[in-house]
Amino acid sequence: YLPHHRISRITVIRQGGALGHVMHYPALEEYDYMNTYDNMMNTLRGAVAGKAGEMEFCGVNEQTLGVGGDFAYIRSVLWQMANAGMFGPLGANMGTDISNLTPTREMREAMEETFRMVLDEVRLALRTHREMGEALINQLMDKNELLADEVEAFFDEYGFFTPKVQIGPPGDEVVTVNHDTDPSQ
Repeated sequence: YLPHHRISRITVIRQGGALGHVMHYPALEEYDYMNTYDNMMNTLRGAVAGKAGEMEFCGVNEQTLGVGGDFAYIRSVLWQMANAGMFGPLGANMGTDISNLTPTREMREAMEETFRMVLDEVRLALRTHREMGEALINQLMDKNELLADEVEAFFDEYGFFTPKVQIGPPGDEVVTVNHDTDPSQ
């Protein structure tokens, strides 16, 4: 859901309350201050992936508290979207201090509906690619973590594109300078 991001680490090593995590970053320099509806929805899809993964691979009744931290972030993203009016004209509160605002019933319903829709969408994607998911789980059970090059090699096996890191605008070429040669030659 974040096609221009590169995964730098996938781990099942417990850290704090999380039972593992996926770290990613933009592979291209990007202006990330314009949060459009599509960008926010893709962020939500990534945020619910841990819960969706537990539901699909561990079972609906075998969920853990390991994804608890994800829910604070999910609620924050949903609240920002509702507050900006992305679910209709029921949000659009002015100001940046959202700590004292209470969502309306309509906003809460829209936030819950959006969460459920995104969770169902991600669960379907995981079911569609179950073989790949199980292979990733097995690899993580053997190694505990995969770093960027290993993640890239894994997804390449399944035909998924993993972007390379690029600094500067697309199309710019990196110029290398050989300092070992005599400039007069």
